[in-house]
Amino acid sequence: MSRADDFLDKYKALEEELSQKYNYDEKSGSPVMRFITDKEGKPFREKLNMCREVRNFLSHHAEIDGEPLVEPSEGMIRFLDEVTEYVCRPPLAISYSTLFADILKAGSKNKVMTVMKKMQKQGFSHVPVIDNGILTGVFSIGTFFSYALRHGMGVLNEDMLIEDFMELLPPDKHESERFVFLPRTATLFEAKNEFENRAGRSKRLAVIFITDNGSISGRILGMLTPWDVVNER
Repeated sequence: MSRADDFLDKYKALEEELSQKYNYDEKSGSPVMRFITDKEGKPFREKLNMCREVRNFLSHHAEIDGEPLVEPSEGMIRFLDEVTEYVCRPPLAISYSTLFADILKAGSKNKVMTVMKKMQKQGFSHVPVIDNGILTGVFSIGTFFSYALRHGMGVLNEDMLIEDFMELLPPDKHESERFVFLPRTATLFEAKNEFENRAGRSKRLAVIFITDNGSISGRILGMLTPWDVVNER
């Protein structure tokens, strides 16, 4: 098999995978073009568009005197393999998360000052509050300030417990932050899209929690912050 034939076979395989991804049929146009123009395909856009042009050229002007007019490079063929691998097995968000065992967690009876010292030492900005295996809230520095603004600095003391802040801990009670819960099957692209999608949102997405069922009631498997995904494809 010539390199041109290998290239065309791999391009066709990619087309078939993308057709399944988008539920395309022959009348729906090019699934490769759909992927190129999609936000998800942006990291591959420039090279994949070049591959598309080479494929079209080979399909319509394949040979002169039995030899291909264009000989795709080995790099192009490896790139098609890379894109096909991504489409078939996109990276999962949980692979980039801090897994549950490594997350700094708190219980409602923990002292706030103890938790905050651990946050500073371990570099956590948000701490899930878990009692009897169930997420009851999220503690953050923002929680501390919101409480102080609401009740006054004079009420704060070193013996305060996490449960003293319970009115502000539920994920939907945070004044300037919000939280999203995704299933273990969520892709890295889906997680990045959540962080980047600010349209119509008055609150900043602070943390994505990966749970076994994708809901707040599920068992936490990992957590993601914007820093975990900002430079990942």
